[in-house]
Amino acid sequence: MTDRPLEGIQVIDLTHVLAGPYCTYQLGLLGADILKIESPRGDMVRGWGGDTEQLSLGIGSGFVPQNAGKRSVVFDITTERGSELVRETIRDADIFVENYRPGTMADHGLDFNVMSAINPRLIYVSISAFGQNGPDGHRPGFDDVVQATSGFMSINQRGDGPIRTGGPVLDYATGMHATSAVLAAVLLRQQNGKGQYIDIAMQDVTMLLINRNTSIAASTGEPPPPGSNRDGPLLGRYAVKDGYVMLAGYLPYHQRSILNALGLVEYAALTTTDLRAQLPEIEQAVEETLMNRSAAEWDEIFANDSVVAGSVRDLMAVFESGQPEARELITEVESPAGLQRVTTAGYRMNNEVFGPRGSIPKLGEHTRDVLSELGYSEEDIAELFTSNFVA
Repeated sequence: MTDRPLEGIQVIDLTHVLAGPYCTYQLGLLGADILKIESPRGDMVRGWGGDTEQLSLGIGSGFVPQNAGKRSVVFDITTERGSELVRETIRDADIFVENYRPGTMADHGLDFNVMSAINPRLIYVSISAFGQNGPDGHRPGFDDVVQATSGFMSINQRGDGPIRTGGPVLDYATGMHATSAVLAAVLLRQQNGKGQYIDIAMQDVTMLLINRNTSIAASTGEPPPPGSNRDGPLLGRYAVKDGYVMLAGYLPYHQRSILNALGLVEYAALTTTDLRAQLPEIEQAVEETLMNRSAAEWDEIFANDSVVAGSVRDLMAVFESGQPEARELITEVESPAGLQRVTTAGYRMNNEVFGPRGSIPKLGEHTRDVLSELGYSEEDIAELFTSNFVA
């Protein structure tokens, strides 16, 4: 088995909901030990989605995918004693990640200045909606709000106006971007022995996701037009007998391969000049031809002819294709409610796929163990529980 790159790295995870937990989940997949610190109520997504048993155990489907393999402790940071316990955990830690509204950590004596004074080698990561500075820095925000404020929704419009994506893609992208920054900081620390403060803003990450649009707007002073399901001839979404396919005819070469696959060989044989001149007529022929077969039938034809095109699938159809299984994208982990399926790292190193180690934790499952590791006696631990500083 391949050694994972972050073996021996200790991460203190004071995050909740999605962007922050997804960052630390990625670090865990890379081999780091993740200690998740929660409030007495627990991460709010513990109660989101899943069956009755999952919800009764506090491991809803909104919590499972980005928290597998972590240890969970409950320290109440609204109390000075709870904050003190957090400060104790970072004495020998490598990375601290938080995703609260700017200023919250300072309110509880957990800001970078305090923490780095305790541990100068600490890599401290703050993830927020808009960043730690600027006119919007103080504002709270979730994925869907930032989709609106960042310009992301403006480039995805239809008849009833701007639309948001069907999933929290900005949370996931922000978590991945934060992971990249952490890895860079780990490498830099190997060179200079010093920690770093990393400030990640979801809106910044979103504008990077639409980098071309962002650069055009910055350069021209004008917002680029919104995208659509049909960006040009043989380029976009087309209806078929039972659904849709996406064609990617960016260049004449691609357009000819599509036309040949559709059996429209007379158009494929045209010169580039004639092909462009007859595109309106060709578009109509393509639309009519595509309606003769199902999405699955066209998918098979496209695959056999190496055409850059594919059917519009739902997730179950993607799983039924067998490709995620071949790529080992999903793995099973233990939980108090039985086996749960979660995603792996999504890449291979020496042909090995990294999945989470350990199970899905119940709220505060590891509090006693961690307090013991910090040097507390059984008597001290009992007193902390009695005082409700921990749970």
